Amino acid sequence: MSIAHRWLATDWGPPEHWRFAPFTVSAPRAGEVTIRVRAAGVNPADAKHVARARPGTELPVAIGYEVSGTVIAVGPDTRIVTGPVTVGDEVIAFRVRGGYATELTVPAEKVLRKPAPLSHAQAANLLLAGTTAAEMLHTVGARTGETVLLHGASGAVGVSVLQQAALRGIRVIGTARSARLETVGTGARGAPHARGRECRGKARADSVIARTPPW
Repeated sequence: MSIAHRWLATDWGPPEHWRFAPFTVSAPRAGEVTIRVRAAGVNPADAKHVARARPGTELPVAIGYEVSGTVIAVGPDTRIVTGPVTVGDEVIAFRVRGGYATELTVPAEKVLRKPAPLSHAQAANLLLAGTTAAEMLHTVGARTGETVLLHGASGAVGVSVLQQAALRGIRVIGTARSARLETVGTGARGAPHARGRECRGKARADSVIARTPPW
């Protein structure tokens, strides 16, 4: 065991109520690894989930759901999602509790090897937005040569949809506020058919992604 620090919500409300406090990091058991955190993903859910009291959730709440860092301890007979793991490996972890920390021990089933081309800061924000975007494309069954309509294309998830769609040869018609069209263009880099258009209406996220016939 070792002593590390993490951010805790000690009261319901905004981040001003959070506290950076010491805690004991448990030694990893079988099926667990301990990570020295190099970067933590920052997502709206971090603050939303402690903004007000939630049934079944008690204070204090450790903040953060995704991290990138270096493995510093491995439990016996342990493999991560992408295969064998050893001390010193650079990894990312998703759907963890308390990612805003200097170290933490997490289930190995939540850990993957960090993509080598990415910095820790880039990798730490990869999974929540990236997996949500991948699930959206999977849910609508988009295939190469087809077109999808994407509202909110300028957000983190929207930009990831644009990037993943471009890699798969899927055309995207994206909507965004005019002030955010440059962001949509950045996300569509490498996808010459992706376009941003101003959307003056609002719709539920579960009703605005639709597969369309090939253009």
